[in-house]
Amino acid sequence: MAVKQWIAALAVTCLLVASASADLIRNENPHELLKEVAEKTFGRIEADRGKIDKDPNYLKDIVEEEMMPYVDSLYASKKVLGRYFRDTDKEQRERFYRAFYDYLVATYARAFTQYDEDIHTVSFEPSNELADDARSAIVRTRVKEEGRPEIRLDFRIRYDSDEEIWKAYDLVVEGVSLLNSKQSEISSVIRANGIDKTIELIEKKASEPIKADDEVENPAEGI
Repeated sequence: MAVKQWIAALAVTCLLVASASADLIRNENPHELLKEVAEKTFGRIEADRGKIDKDPNYLKDIVEEEMMPYVDSLYASKKVLGRYFRDTDKEQRERFYRAFYDYLVATYARAFTQYDEDIHTVSFEPSNELADDARSAIVRTRVKEEGRPEIRLDFRIRYDSDEEIWKAYDLVVEGVSLLNSKQSEISSVIRANGIDKTIELIEKKASEPIKADDEVENPAEGI
């Protein structure tokens, strides 16, 4: 898949898992939740287009305020850290969690620089019936852009019992899990550089300013 298609897919992820943190949507059906927050957030993105064009770095604020309440970044961070969890102390783990959170914010913000709400459309596949005690689910969607092949996106989500809300923790794009890809990549970096250097690299990447039409690496490649 072309890098720009990955970017468009990632940007749509932002729209599908985001909403105002001051007014969390708590639909018990994860499929309906994603549909509801997408509809609500499209309006916010369009309304803030002027601010975004004036200062692309403002996208970080939007992502943190609107999206992150619906992303299980802590769970994803632990999955990415994987077996190296045992080799880190509490302080290192806390730094890693924060760095990965900031990295997600920056990555989604860069994706938004490539997103155009006028040409991208999304549709939801029919949902499977969930058991009353279900704590995980997959929501299948399709992203369309005129003149390009349809992109298949599967959202892996889990129920956060502490906050009593469904949260996304992984996105599978055309069969490729972004979480698994990032876990494999970061494990290689840790092996080569150690945990502290890896955290520094992630922090550096997360702190880079957002620019208009920012180039974003394939989400399955590169820190």
